[in-house]
Amino acid sequence: MVGVCSVNNPVSVFRALSPSFIDALEALAERAGWWQDVLAHPDLILAVRREAVNVYHRGASIFRVTFPNGTVTAETHAKYLLRQRQTTVRLDPAGGFGIDPASAVWTDYAGPATLAEMLRAASALAGLEKTGLHRLLRNATNVIDVEIALTGSTPGNTTTGNDEHNNEGVEADAALLDGTAVASPTQRQDRLDVASLEERGNPDEAWLVFHEAKIAANPELRAAPDNVPAIVEQVARYTETLTREADRLVAGYQALCQDLTRLDALRQRVQGTTGVSEADLWRRDPLAAEVAKGKRCLRVDPRPRLVVFGFDANQRNGILGGHLNRLQAEPFSLAVRAIGNPGAGTSNAFRRP
Repeated sequence: MVGVCSVNNPVSVFRALSPSFIDALEALAERAGWWQDVLAHPDLILAVRREAVNVYHRGASIFRVTFPNGTVTAETHAKYLLRQRQTTVRLDPAGGFGIDPASAVWTDYAGPATLAEMLRAASALAGLEKTGLHRLLRNATNVIDVEIALTGSTPGNTTTGNDEHNNEGVEADAALLDGTAVASPTQRQDRLDVASLEERGNPDEAWLVFHEAKIAANPELRAAPDNVPAIVEQVARYTETLTREADRLVAGYQALCQDLTRLDALRQRVQGTTGVSEADLWRRDPLAAEVAKGKRCLRVDPRPRLVVFGFDANQRNGILGGHLNRLQAEPFSLAVRAIGNPGAGTSNAFRRP
């Protein structure tokens, strides 16, 4: 285990929003529009990046919200703007499709109906693994981050991350953790699925834990008896990076918790004004606020947990169980959490077993 209580190196803060950015987001939430709709929607996940907020649905970044030149700006991929309509289109003899492009895609944000269709478009493109993971995340109040990129050089190459994300070029090899990082041909980019907070008996501490989620059918979980499953090498890379980057993680995630606390309060306020009952208001685990205020020393567990889902009891007691037992046993000794089928009863998937 790695524990660091305080880091005073500003270079370490890789996930944070400027106060003026959050102020602008709070002001924007007072007006009807896309941001208010995002905050009110119960099935969206907000992830803080460096001077950006990603809005996720089933692993897809529906909006990336930034603050260029002091203006809140959102962008999305064009594929999420396709109107989800069951209609046929005639191909005329000249080779033209008889359709008005304006009727095929959203060219203006028209309120919750637009957001709903964007989410349907994202759902249609999501695979089973991302869909299952989203179900696990919906009620996991101790989760503070998702889609966490770990970018570094490929083996044998000591080039660091690109200058846009490496903070004056001082990052170590395989040590750049940034949700906005883009891997170059000489870089490897791994991506952890989830970061969560948990208590381990000491009221003055909170532990930052990372999780890799895999659907049971994922071939990376298994290998022939003489071979090593791909997930083993993947987790080993994660562990090496998380151990090396513990100081940066502590500083970055304390800042992230401060931002999440303000965003959560904003989300509750908007949901309260849109008819959401008091019992159904979004509430994050109080650990996040305690970390944000410095009431708890944040420590890093460099050993990621493997969360496996998407199977029934017969599969667990059959071949799948053998594969999972192998991963947990020596010499691999992975921390495996077997969940089964994700649903309403699996909100503890990212909590301490």
